[in-house]
Amino acid sequence: MKEIWDQAFLIYNLPLTLLLGLVSLFWLVSLVGIGDFDSEVDIDAEVDGGADLLSGGGLGFLMRAVNAHDVPVMLVLSLLTLFLWLISIASNFYLNSGESGLIAFGLFLVNFLLSVIGVKLVTQPLCPMFRSIKNDKEHQEPLIGSTGFVKSRVLDKDFGQCEVIRPKGAPALLNCRLAEGEEPMVRGEEILVIGHDDDTRKFIIKPIKN
Repeated sequence: MKEIWDQAFLIYNLPLTLLLGLVSLFWLVSLVGIGDFDSEVDIDAEVDGGADLLSGGGLGFLMRAVNAHDVPVMLVLSLLTLFLWLISIASNFYLNSGESGLIAFGLFLVNFLLSVIGVKLVTQPLCPMFRSIKNDKEHQEPLIGSTGFVKSRVLDKDFGQCEVIRPKGAPALLNCRLAEGEEPMVRGEEILVIGHDDDTRKFIIKPIKN
């Protein structure tokens, strides 16, 4: 146990230890019902030229690889953090007894690949269940024509999240994109759901202009 404790607080393992602590705190607080947490986390990305990494590019591929489009993002991030921490502790304990930062960096690259594969294997059986839950929620009431507000930091023609009000149920958090020709919106602005893109599984949004 002492060896694990010592490994956890080495400089190259400390960031993962702190991240695991934050994730554990999140689930503990959520479990006891203190505070107001969404089952999803907002992930916003800015890239020069306006490309959205979540809907395309490297990060978009990674999100699909770990099933984050079906399984709640916070669950995926929690599993990824746990795998990263466990493999980092074990690999550095057995393969980096000299506590070399260069070796630790090389092990981390392999660790990340193994962790992504591990998360993929663990979450794959859960995808049909979460997809079914999501579809049930989305079809409890018609969402097209609903109003709400932007939940993510930015909503543009590629990606964003919006929360819409449902009179007969809890608010729904939707993956969205703006209708063609609309200017990007920011968190808190009012929106109207005008359609659904079956190819990208995103709702089409336009602003409510006062």
